[in-house]
Amino acid sequence: MADVVTVANFTEPMEAEMAKLRLESAGIQVFLSGENARIMEPGLGPLQLQVSADDEEDARAILADPGAPPDVQMS
Repeated sequence: MADVVTVANFTEPMEAEMAKLRLESAGIQVFLSGENARIMEPGLGPLQLQVSADDEEDARAILADPGAPPDVQMS
C-alpha cells in the first residue's frame, strides 16, 4: 500500500467535505483525518485531507484550481 500524505488542512468541516467531494469526483480515494474526533469534541484540531502519495500531485492540482468563475456559463 502506498504512503498516505496530507494535501490540505481545514478548520471548517463544510470546506473539508467540499474538497473531499472534488477529489472523489476526480476518482481519487480520500481520507478525512480528524473527522470523528471533531464530532466528539468540536474545535479539536484541523481536519486533514489525505490521499495516497501516488495521487498527491493530481490532488494538489485539483485543489489549487478554483474552477470557472460563477458568472461564466459553460457551453
